[in-house]
Amino acid sequence: MKVIIAAAGTAGHINPAIAIANKIRQEEKDSKIIFIGTTRGLENDLVPRAGYELKTIEAYGLSKKISIENIKKMYKTFKGYGEAKKKKPVLW
Repeated sequence: MKVIIAAAGTAGHINPAIAIANKIRQEEKDSKIIFIGTTRGLENDLVPRAGYELKTIEAYGLSKKISIENIKKMYKTFKGYGEAKKKKPVLW
């Protein structure tokens, strides 16, 4: 089984994702599991430490206010989406 798990930012997102990956690995020994995250979050430490491969993309959350910073984040996120599409074939 091939599995991609997207979890980034805080341990509240990453630790449950790792628990799910561990269960998949326990049930399906030959599973290939890859995590997708950002370069800024705890996933950079927690995912490799748990023994899983981590691929990174640019992605940002937005605030509720209209601002130049939000426009920059949207641009970087769309750019990250394009990077993810290009990386798709090399995930496996």
